[in-house]
Amino acid sequence: MTTMLCSLVWPVSLLLLAAAPPAVPFNLETRLPLVKVGADGVYFGFSIAEHQVVEAVTNTSSVYNGTWMLVGAPLDQNLQPNTSKSGALWKCPMTTLTDDCVQVVTDGLRNIKGVYHLKKHIESLNLMPPGNDEIKDGQWMGVTVRSQGRGGKVLVCAHRYMNKGADFQWGRGLCYTLTQYLDFDKYYDPCKGRPVARAHEDYGYCQAGTSGVLTDSEEPLVAIGSPGPYTWRGAIFVNSISDDYLTKLKVTFHTPITEKDSPVDKYAYLGMSVTAGNFYSEKVGFAAGAPRDNGTGRVMLVPEVRDGVNPMEVRAQLSGEQFASSFGYELAAADINGDKRSDLLVGAPFYYSRDAGGAVYVYVNTPEYCLHCSKPQRLTGKPESRFGFSIARLGDLNQDGFEDVAIGAPYEGKGAVYVYLGSDKGLITDPAQVIRAEALARVQPATFGYSLSGGIDMDLNGYPDLMVGAYDADTAVLLMARPIIGILTYVRPEQNLKNIDPLKKGCSKYPNRDYTCFTFETCFDIESGGRSYGGKHELTLKYRLEAETFSGRKFSRVWFGAADDERPSFVEKNMKWKPARGITCSEEVVSVKENTRDIQSPIVFKLSYSLIQEEPEAIIAGEELPSVDRYPILNQQEAVKVFQVAFQKDCGDNEVCESNLEVQAELHLKPVARQQWELLLGELEEVVVNVTIYNHGESAYESQLFLTHPSGLSYIGTGIEEKSLFSCKPFNSTLVACSIGNPFKKGRKQLRLRFDPKELSDRDLQLEFTVSANSTSEDIGQQSPLVLRANVVKKAELSIKGLARPEQVFYGGAVKGESAIRFRDEVGTRVLHTYQVFNSGPWKVNQLEVHIDWPYQVANTKPQGKWLLYLDEKPTVESIGGGECRMGYGQVNPLNLTARAGAEDPFDNLILESPPETILFNSRRKRDTEAVLRPEAITDKEGRRRSVISSVSFKNKLKKNDFKMLILSAELRCWHRQVLHVCLHHQKPAQKH
Repeated sequence: MTTMLCSLVWPVSLLLLAAAPPAVPFNLETRLPLVKVGADGVYFGFSIAEHQVVEAVTNTSSVYNGTWMLVGAPLDQNLQPNTSKSGALWKCPMTTLTDDCVQVVTDGLRNIKGVYHLKKHIESLNLMPPGNDEIKDGQWMGVTVRSQGRGGKVLVCAHRYMNKGADFQWGRGLCYTLTQYLDFDKYYDPCKGRPVARAHEDYGYCQAGTSGVLTDSEEPLVAIGSPGPYTWRGAIFVNSISDDYLTKLKVTFHTPITEKDSPVDKYAYLGMSVTAGNFYSEKVGFAAGAPRDNGTGRVMLVPEVRDGVNPMEVRAQLSGEQFASSFGYELAAADINGDKRSDLLVGAPFYYSRDAGGAVYVYVNTPEYCLHCSKPQRLTGKPESRFGFSIARLGDLNQDGFEDVAIGAPYEGKGAVYVYLGSDKGLITDPAQVIRAEALARVQPATFGYSLSGGIDMDLNGYPDLMVGAYDADTAVLLMARPIIGILTYVRPEQNLKNIDPLKKGCSKYPNRDYTCFTFETCFDIESGGRSYGGKHELTLKYRLEAETFSGRKFSRVWFGAADDERPSFVEKNMKWKPARGITCSEEVVSVKENTRDIQSPIVFKLSYSLIQEEPEAIIAGEELPSVDRYPILNQQEAVKVFQVAFQKDCGDNEVCESNLEVQAELHLKPVARQQWELLLGELEEVVVNVTIYNHGESAYESQLFLTHPSGLSYIGTGIEEKSLFSCKPFNSTLVACSIGNPFKKGRKQLRLRFDPKELSDRDLQLEFTVSANSTSEDIGQQSPLVLRANVVKKAELSIKGLARPEQVFYGGAVKGESAIRFRDEVGTRVLHTYQVFNSGPWKVNQLEVHIDWPYQVANTKPQGKWLLYLDEKPTVESIGGGECRMGYGQVNPLNLTARAGAEDPFDNLILESPPETILFNSRRKRDTEAVLRPEAITDKEGRRRSVISSVSFKNKLKKNDFKMLILSAELRCWHRQVLHVCLHHQKPAQKH
């Protein structure tokens, strides 16, 4: 056995939700459905088949005689006596009634000896009860229903049919084939007589009939899926159903089954689905699904049956891509590209993602008959919809030469069916029609789409119809296909659809217009003079032409008509077509809106025609079957046309504008390294970025320059000379966008972008600018964004000046002790110290502390020294930014002395007009705290030395732009008892900032 394993590789995922609008109309008529309803809870519609007898019985006037809707109801009551809920097959005629289905005789033809009555008319038989070796209750007759096609046989199965004995019950499964007239033909019990000693590890629970298919090949075959043999590894069994006993194959063929030979593992469920087609040659082969194999599911591909080759060869395998997706749960074969080779659709209804539920994989056959060589398309449905639970070949629904398919999603709402059309390139991934249960007339059955059958023209109008089952509602629905009228559409003249010059006003029809305009004609004709629908009467068509907004664009760049007030983006009207008239046209005038920037991408138009006709009257049960031929539909592939009108472009012969943009930029600052500069805060009023843009290629349309900058910089504008050449606007607080040309032809452009740095904070240590350019043309250069960096330097030039008033103090008079002093003027002469701090910039100082030391006490041998300079009041600070002095406890007027009114004159203003010197403070001096300082010895007449104690400090926030100086005033007194004469001079204090 030669086996080839093909793992699934899927490059593109199509989500149906995005492609399909809420309701997509095509030619399956949802307003006139034929509805058949079974008994409650019998799963009527679990399996269905369209069926048609070629030679109709003559004793009836119905034109639909011999056309049946076959419906399986696996929990229904069978006609066979002594059975309970063993399942049934129903045949339903083409009528408007919902309850006129008739049960087909399936069971009860086996006599007590186990022999079946063959080819007898059922009316002449008395049905037999089940034999003693059978269990028919709960056998699920009707779980599988298949028709061979027009004039072919029918397959019906009961996969839970059981064979019993005194000490065993084996679940073998059972199938019948019926003639085209639905008479009994043959029975198939493929596991009968096979080993059961190991029960489920042998053939004890075959469950034959879980799936099945009939072929219409030269040697007609039946394939029966049996997922149970050998611990549910599974298999398919193939028999000939030819009526020519002499030439037919008389062997039951099967896929490899035993542990040694099987291509699958335990519990793979091979045979859960099966289909047939010419996958490997013109002869029919098979595909069988094993939805639990390998966790993801697999499909086995089997070539044609060959006499003497048993078990059959498994030539290749297709593997699922997602765990528990049940890849292979459903299968269908169809020639979707018209190459006479069967293509394969594989359902994985439990596939899941955040946005999808259920998937169908489409394998297109190759000229070498290699299904597993092609990468499949993957179609997905809505979450939890079980899209792909059922798949059916529809035949050629729109008469274009390619077979079409239907896919069920029974749990999307109440259920939905998606219709896809074939084409020479394979399956068209946008559904041509989405049929939802909620949109049906008459009924809205739950689980609509659980089963599907198609490919037969049930109403004899030349178009195949679709049958849909909804087992949970015990309902089957037939949707008849409406005739399709072929329509040919044109847009002319072709030269008017290209090279629209956006700089040229007017057009040939309106040369004096103030806007760019152009004209064209839209035309249509009914194919073959209307013979596809009879061509005996005129048609009324609704015409609609829309510009750009149909694709989701909010605004269109153009408007229709000569008026300038409403500016509609679409035009809509009704048009008449008569058989003798032929081509019908409409001239359109289109104007381009002023200030349109996008003049490179073409303007896209959507032209659509639809038939205007009366709504069909609702079906009334019992009345004559309505004809859908009265409600034809236009061929949607021609009735809807999308075309483009192109602007004149300065591009190459390939109509692709291949620009090559290059950006060079630098900061107008002091450079410190490559692409790096230095900004001294406060020194410049503006930060300027100089940019040069080159286009080394073809014209760049809608070209723009983008510059991102720190949020602390605010955009001012461009240079004066560039204002008329460029349009630059802040997009947000950190991005500036500039239009640099539409088009920007080959060449060079320069501009300056100016920014205000005043709002930069002390936390900004580096500025980063990113500069880039792009356009709607194809940029072949693909330059990376240019990054410019500037280190931020903060520098402040501080100076301080001090003044004492009076500068000299003379001591004299009687000396009093500390205890005798009550008033401040008794202490001694008053002295006012004034210190002024200046910030000459260029940057602000957020926090500044000025430390001032003065002779407070004279140290002696006692803990408390003797007073030298006695502080009357707490020092004051004069500054716009505010400030305060911080001192030790008890240093301001510790004796609580009072001032006598009129005892002393006030001091004059001591403000200094300018700093005498400039001192840069780039470091901080650490101050000793709470210690007696001895900076300088002072000796009196008696030779005694005096010391100084640290006392007063303050801090203040200084800004260059909101002050000129800071004034600190401290009022002190010289204690006469300690010093006879002291000359006070300015001493530089210690600062920190």
